[in-house]
Amino acid sequence: MSLMKRSNSRSVLVALLCLSTFFLLLTVPVRAEEPVPLTLDEAIRTGLKESPLMASGGYDVSASAQGRRAALGQLLPQVNSYAGYRRQSDPSAVVPIKQFGGKPPVFSRDQYSYGLLMKIPLFEGGRNWSRLAAAEISEAISKEALHVTRQELVASITNLFNRILYLEKLTESQQKTLDALKKAEADARVRLNVGRIAPVELMRIQTQVASQEQALVTAREEMVRTRQLLAQVIGREPSWLPEVEGSLVEPSEDSLKIKSSPDTSLRPDIRKAMQEVKLAETAVREAIGYHLPSVDLVGDYGRRAGSGFDGDEEVWQGGVEVSFNIFSGGTVEAQVRQARAKLLAAKERLRHARLNALAQIDNAISDLRETENRYRVAMTSLATAKETWRIEELKYRTGAGTVTDSLLAQSAWFQAEADTLGALYQYHAARVGYLLALGVIDADYQDLN
Repeated sequence: MSLMKRSNSRSVLVALLCLSTFFLLLTVPVRAEEPVPLTLDEAIRTGLKESPLMASGGYDVSASAQGRRAALGQLLPQVNSYAGYRRQSDPSAVVPIKQFGGKPPVFSRDQYSYGLLMKIPLFEGGRNWSRLAAAEISEAISKEALHVTRQELVASITNLFNRILYLEKLTESQQKTLDALKKAEADARVRLNVGRIAPVELMRIQTQVASQEQALVTAREEMVRTRQLLAQVIGREPSWLPEVEGSLVEPSEDSLKIKSSPDTSLRPDIRKAMQEVKLAETAVREAIGYHLPSVDLVGDYGRRAGSGFDGDEEVWQGGVEVSFNIFSGGTVEAQVRQARAKLLAAKERLRHARLNALAQIDNAISDLRETENRYRVAMTSLATAKETWRIEELKYRTGAGTVTDSLLAQSAWFQAEADTLGALYQYHAARVGYLLALGVIDADYQDLN
């Protein structure tokens, strides 16, 4: 009996321990997962999948595809059902007289009818085929428009991503400069207490510290805004604030090959303008088609009946209908001239687009060369400014120089470092502009089409 009591008490104790552990785990706060830093490739792929602009363009392509299917349907037989009722002033035959001497037809003021109408277009002056071609071209135009949006999105994401990398390095540089200034401020306080410097020198250092703190706050807030904008562009809430991973690569001779004779046909906006010319040509053919006759194969099969559905009989007819416009008040000819004028306008827009593309490529190449040279110069200035600050700081420490000269040299060093980072970012922005001008900026993401 005692063994059974001990066994029961142990079971109760184990159960209590398990429950206590369970409730303890419930009360332990769960640590939020750290956000995983985004690489540039991941940011672009996320944007191409989740951006509202890409989704909107995709729906435009789907709508154009349905327009093509609707135009194709106009070439196929059209079958419609009908049903009707009419009350006439005088009785009339429900169905035509079929033969003389036979059963007389039923006469009635009430006429009921129902059946099927069929129409098969045999010849429409090429208008239906022109509409189908126009629908196919419109679908191609919507695809090229989506491609334009796609390339602009890749360029925007790349520039925002690179700007975040630039601002991260800039804030690191500014923080180091601020730490150095605060250290100089502490040292100046000691020198002031022993009478080795005048109070105004400490005030100058404090002013420099305050200015540097403001610059650091400005850079950090700009980085927050840029991260919010990047989140918005890739299709996320601005509060997401994505962390990024990567670095801005220095220019090199092998980093980018400049094409001596660029091909503007790779640009989606050029291809879109070319398709718009084809669409205008199709509109001209369609307008000319209204000068030609229309030939349709028609048929009607159904039943007719009179009052109380008396005389309900089968009726049908079939044949060929030809229609030809003789006079339209000049409407058709005006439509032809309008379509031809729009064709000339589309050709001029294409010519303008090509000239604009060539200018953009030339400007992009010029920006690329300029920013690369600016970065080289900034690197040289940075090395000079750093060495100048080292010398002035050594003079100040040994009493051969003033704190003002040291602060000025340090400020010049920081400015040179900021200029170098800015020049590197501008080079990458120019690189993005060059790839966008060529129309190949999304070449690595064709698998997401």
